[in-house]
Amino acid sequence: MLQLDQVSKAYDLLPVLEDISLTVAPGRTHWLVAPNGSGKTTLLLLMAGVTRPSRGRVLWQGQPLDASARRALGLVLQEPMLYADLTGFENLSLWASLYGVAQPRRAARQWLEAAGLAAAAHQRLRTYSKGMRQRLALCRALLHQPCVLLLDEPFDGLDGSARAWASAQLAQARAQGTALFVVTHQPLPGLPPDYVWTLRYGRLLPLPAAEWGGHAGLQGPAEGSPAPPARSLAQPPAIGGGQR
Repeated sequence: MLQLDQVSKAYDLLPVLEDISLTVAPGRTHWLVAPNGSGKTTLLLLMAGVTRPSRGRVLWQGQPLDASARRALGLVLQEPMLYADLTGFENLSLWASLYGVAQPRRAARQWLEAAGLAAAAHQRLRTYSKGMRQRLALCRALLHQPCVLLLDEPFDGLDGSARAWASAQLAQARAQGTALFVVTHQPLPGLPPDYVWTLRYGRLLPLPAAEWGGHAGLQGPAEGSPAPPARSLAQPPAIGGGQR
């Protein structure tokens, strides 16, 4: 179980996130729907242990999140966290080895096949299209069977068949107990949320269904509106179609 305990983050004394408490329990799906510049990526980086909070604690199973615990997490950001001068196969083999996956080369081949990337397995990543890179990033995040997936717009750049494949993979992971925390700008068919959040003035707040269903939450608070008070929140099948 991943927990944030009164976490705040500031850069050069400029507050970005304020007093966030959150529990991400097994098998639960969280959506985060918030405007650009609200701190979404910073929140994911804190949850993944990539950056440290200015105040508060990030906990895994009740203990401070450390390098060993980070192996239980899968992360997809806008940048794919892959090496441009390695092939798709080399990228996945490397990450599988780092995560301690048994038979990493075999695992890499299986995920490339499932994602419809087998024909491009030995091409350098720099030759991949955006959609191909996104599929490979999803494979990287999933191949070690993480307990928590932290995903920033995971369907960005994917065509219809690739979206269906990605949605099926994430739904299968959730059914097996993986928790999902997904930054998204639109509803995600096949991945209904247990919780929907937004970020306003650096605070994590529940987003009413009337807003996230109609996309009203994407614009953020109106200019000049008062900041909300502080609150404490308790809480692979193969892809079809061609490469893109």
